[in-house]
Order: sequence, then C-alpha cells, then structure tokens
Amino acid sequence: MSRKIKVKIGIIGFLPFSFNRKFIKKWKSDVFEIVGNIEQYHINSKSDTSSWGYSDSCLEQVLSKDNNADFVIGVTYIQLEDNYYARRLSSNRIVLSYFEMYQIFQQGHISVESFLLRVIYRYVLVFLGQEKIPIQKEALKYLHDDSRGCIFDMNGYKSDVIFSLDRPKICDDCVIEIRRDKVSDNYITQIKKELRKIKKGRFYRIDECIRRRPILSFIISAVIVISLNLISNMVWKFITTNFK
Repeated sequence: MSRKIKVKIGIIGFLPFSFNRKFIKKWKSDVFEIVGNIEQYHINSKSDTSSWGYSDSCLEQVLSKDNNADFVIGVTYIQLEDNYYARRLSSNRIVLSYFEMYQIFQQGHISVESFLLRVIYRYVLVFLGQEKIPIQKEALKYLHDDSRGCIFDMNGYKSDVIFSLDRPKICDDCVIEIRRDKVSDNYITQIKKELRKIKKGRFYRIDECIRRRPILSFIISAVIVISLNLISNMVWKFITTNFK
C-alpha cells in the first residue's frame, strides 16, 4: 500500500442523536485517515423535492470541497433525493443521511458510527479503483441488488443494511471487479481485515448467541452456576477450617 486515502468528514444540519466524533477520528486504519476537524455545515434553504427532501443540486451548495482530502463525506439527518441514504455529488463529495436509518439501527442494535465506517470503506475502494468518486448519474459498477452482507449491497430496502453492518465483508464478485480496476491485493486484504472490527457491542453479540443456541447456552449457564457453587463451598470450608 503506497499511501492512505484522505477522508474529510462534515456534519450537515442537526443530528437528533448522539454521534461520537472522537470514535470516528480515532479509528485506526492502514488504508485511510480522517483529515482535519469534523466541520459543521448549516442548511439555510428550504426543501426542494416533492417528498420534503433536499436535492443533489441543493446540497452541492452546502457541502464544501476540500483540496486536502481525496473525498468528503457530509453526514446528515435530512431526507435525500429519491430517499437514498447516500448520494454522490461532484468534486468527490458524498452525502450520507441517517433519515429512516437511525430507527433501523436502534432496532438492530447497530451503532451509528458503524454505518459511517462501512460507507467510508466502500468509497475508499471506489476511489482506489477509479481515482475519483463518480457522481450519482454515473453507474457504480460494484453494486449488486441482492444483499450478501457485502459493503456494496445496494440495499433497495433500507432495512437490509443491517446485514452488512456486523462484520461486513467484500463478496467474491466485488473482489473480482475491484481487481479489474487494478486495486492491489494488499489494499483488499487489509480492508477485509479492518471490516471485521465493525461489529455489534459485546452484550448484543452474547444475546444473539443465546437466541441462536438456547440449549447450549442453558448447559453452559448451568455448568457455570454449579462450578461457582462448588468453588464457593470449597472456599467457605477452607476458611472455617483454617481460621477458627
């Protein structure tokens, strides 16, 4: 890997939920780095779409370019054009919306930061392969309609995004396409490794494990309880015998 891709993050408008900026800034990656401060942008114009959303042309006027970054991502809660959760603007800019997504993450016990990281890794690969972020009207050839738990899932139904937010992957078909764009295996291997760090919290992983294997979980719990009881009895016997 010759260099790290430089990514600039900005917040567009008001986020009505907790967003851990420090977590994003401190994320350790060998393939990208967050440059500069996470800026705040304000929307002064009114909605300009029929569905109370904001068009690409409107957001073009809000999210600034950054010559020190390879691409810029603006995080927002407003509804985007055609109700997409991500739109690609000109000059290597992307807008990522949590509109209708935050509720999905709450139900699926997914952190909002995981969503941003997953999107960053997707566009790092796009930038490496095409040396730019194509605008929305240009095809993004890696995308596929079926949900495979891959960072290039199309997610025609927004709720499908949860399948690629707990240890997301790059599917075999996408790896083939990425290699055709001359992205080195070193980048691909490293990104696959780092994607495994994007996962649910430990409590929710344990909870899901119990739900998938209730009998095994019951046996393990029973063994632990019995073992603790035996140990406590042994300790009590030792104390009463030696410290009368």
